[in-house]
Amino acid sequence: MRTLLRASVTAVTAATLLATSAVSAHAAPAPAAAPAAAAAVTVTAGPLVLEPGRHGHTGSVRATIHNDTAEPFLGSVLITEPLPATIDTIEGASGCTLDHTPDQRAIAICSLDAAIAPGGTGVVTVRFRSPARPRVYPQIAPQHGTVTVEGSTADFAAIFRSVTGSVRNPRPYAQSTAAALTVTARDVTLTRRPDGTFAGRVPVSVRNGTDAPHAYLSAAIVVPPGVDYPSIEPPDACVLGTDRLPVAPGENASTCGVAGGQLAERDTRAFDFVLTAPAGTPTGLLGTGTTTTWLDGGPATAQTDGADVDTFTITVAG
Repeated sequence: MRTLLRASVTAVTAATLLATSAVSAHAAPAPAAAPAAAAAVTVTAGPLVLEPGRHGHTGSVRATIHNDTAEPFLGSVLITEPLPATIDTIEGASGCTLDHTPDQRAIAICSLDAAIAPGGTGVVTVRFRSPARPRVYPQIAPQHGTVTVEGSTADFAAIFRSVTGSVRNPRPYAQSTAAALTVTARDVTLTRRPDGTFAGRVPVSVRNGTDAPHAYLSAAIVVPPGVDYPSIEPPDACVLGTDRLPVAPGENASTCGVAGGQLAERDTRAFDFVLTAPAGTPTGLLGTGTTTTWLDGGPATAQTDGADVDTFTITVAG
C-alpha cells in the first residue's frame, strides 16, 4: 500500500564487545562461553540520491527488513527524514502517525503491510521530495535520515545530484527557513448564468522564491458582501473562514488547499478562485477582494513583506 504523508547509506548495526579479565593460573575454572547471539530482525537501507528535475528534486530509499527469527514478523517501522517536510509517499507500510525531532524533521511511525516469514525479507520504499532548485554542484544535507525496525537502525545521507550528474565532493546544503512567496491576483467580472445567478473566476499565480520546508500550499480569500463563499479550481478542500486575513462584518472568506503538492523553489503555480453571486445582484463595481497563499505542512516561517497578499476588483456584468 502507498502511504502519502535521499547518496550513500551507512547501515548501523549493533556490535557487542566482550571483555574478559585475566584468571589465576592455579586451577581456576575456565570462563563460560559467551551465549550465541539471538536471532533478530535487522534493517538495511539505501542508497538515496536526490535527482534534479524541473520541479526541485525527488529520490527514494529502499529499506530491506531481514527476519532472522523463527516466527513471522509483523511490526512497525520508524522513518526519520533527513530534511524537514520531505517525505512524500511510503510503500510497503501504512497506518502512519507522525512525530518530530527537535529540529522539526518528521518521524513516520508505520505498520508493515505484510508479515515477513521466518528467514525472509520485506521491503519498504520511502519516496522523498525537496523544493530545492537544481545546482551545478552536488550538495549534502546536514543530517542523516534513519530507518528503524525492532531496535535495528540503518542511516542514510541525503545527497543532491548536480545538474551535470555528479555526486562527488558535495557541498553542505543550507536550507532556507522563511517563506518568500509572490502572489498575483487578477480582477474578475461576474457574468449572468442561465438561472440568473452570476459567476466568474479570479486567476491567481504564486511564485516561490526559496526552498523553505513545506509539503503543500494553502490559500485564503476574502470577498465583499454580496459574493458567496468562494471555491477553488483545480478542486481541493475548502473550509469557511480564515485567520490569515482580516474579515469585516458581512464579508465571506474561504481557506483552501492548492492542488499540486510542494511548490519548488523559483517555480510558479496557477489556480482560480470561483466566485458566485445570487440572482438580482446589482450590476457594476461590487467591491474589492483579497487573497493570500502560504507554505503549509512544514516548519517554514511566515513572511512579513506583504508579497504573499494581493487584492482584486469584482465587477458584475450588465
